[in-house]
Amino acid sequence: MTRSLLPWAAARAEAHRIGTTLAGAPHDRSLADALGQTLAADLHAPGDVPGHDGAAMDGWAVAGEPPWRLGAAIVAGAAPSATALAPGDARPITTGAPVPPGTDAVVRSEDAHVDASGRLVRDAASTRRHVRPAGEEVARGQLLVAAGMVLTPPRAALAAASGVDVVSVVTAPTAAVAVLGDEIVGVGVPRPGQVRDVFTHTLPVVLRTLGAAPQRAVRVSDDRPATTAAFAAGTERLVVTTGGTAGSSTDHVRGALAGIGADLLLDRVDVRPGRPMLLAQRDDTLYLCLPGNPMAAMVGLVLLGGPLVAGLLGRPMPATATVRLAVDVPNDRGGALVLAYRRAEGRAGVGVGPGFAVVPASHQSSAMLRGLADAEGLLLVPSGGARAGEDVPALGLPWGSGPS
Repeated sequence: MTRSLLPWAAARAEAHRIGTTLAGAPHDRSLADALGQTLAADLHAPGDVPGHDGAAMDGWAVAGEPPWRLGAAIVAGAAPSATALAPGDARPITTGAPVPPGTDAVVRSEDAHVDASGRLVRDAASTRRHVRPAGEEVARGQLLVAAGMVLTPPRAALAAASGVDVVSVVTAPTAAVAVLGDEIVGVGVPRPGQVRDVFTHTLPVVLRTLGAAPQRAVRVSDDRPATTAAFAAGTERLVVTTGGTAGSSTDHVRGALAGIGADLLLDRVDVRPGRPMLLAQRDDTLYLCLPGNPMAAMVGLVLLGGPLVAGLLGRPMPATATVRLAVDVPNDRGGALVLAYRRAEGRAGVGVGPGFAVVPASHQSSAMLRGLADAEGLLLVPSGGARAGEDVPALGLPWGSGPS
């Protein structure tokens, strides 16, 4: 069933839902090979972290009161001792080494010394044991990372510390980019009537940042057979196109989708710029068709592409945030107005962080990229506009800093 002209939040939710229905199959990978990928299943700890009661400092493991008789040293990596410390005993120990049974505390190296008789004498009193108990950080069986989360380096390190060797991850969806338009040129300064190709080298990078695996990017002429062939070519799970989504005599996306038997799932989103974006499906392939104007295409890729790829990866819906406006922003038309924003220098406010508010970037329209080039995120102004001091929804940018 085609959903037409949805509000932006509903369209994002629908794109995420559609993506989850086609999420990739899980497969097992080593921790090293799985870095940066999405977990397909909850990851639980096979062992405690730490796995033994260990010294938190270099010093001496002691039992009872001083002076202490000195025994053999214990170093990190040694097997835990089966012999308990008796009251009045001490053993030199290094950080991380297992403390022997009967240890009351670890006395730090700087808090004691060995006297002339060969006994350990305390120089400074401490109420801390300086013993790190087994399972203090992670208990065996505890959830380490939930399914749908990215295996970041710290998460992989935590998993390794608990004894994990192999994890189940989701296969990244393959993607292709097709840039439609006879007016597009690939090099040099365009002559009047032409525009420079700004998508074949940038959209694959954005898709990779979102978690997809781009395979190819091509330019396609403005005719029905070429557009149809571009949709039918390849085996990628996601095809992203720019241009041809409106209703002029040179816009062939809708006809080409119908020609290959694709079902139109989302038909336009109630935002400006980016309104004539489409989402279609044929078998296991999704087609995200964006407008040809640069800002409109980028808005569409952030607005729908982010949730769509997240769904294909089994990730949660990307979060939205709010920012506080430093100026009035009119919107006298229907639907949400999407604007790139920057921090308002010298203006106090509350929003994505303490102490600042935001203003729309300069030089932005459906056909412009300059305002987006240095933006911190996208804000969405509802129909009727918003006043200075009001909070409005915001989206982060996958290629830079933003509200989420």
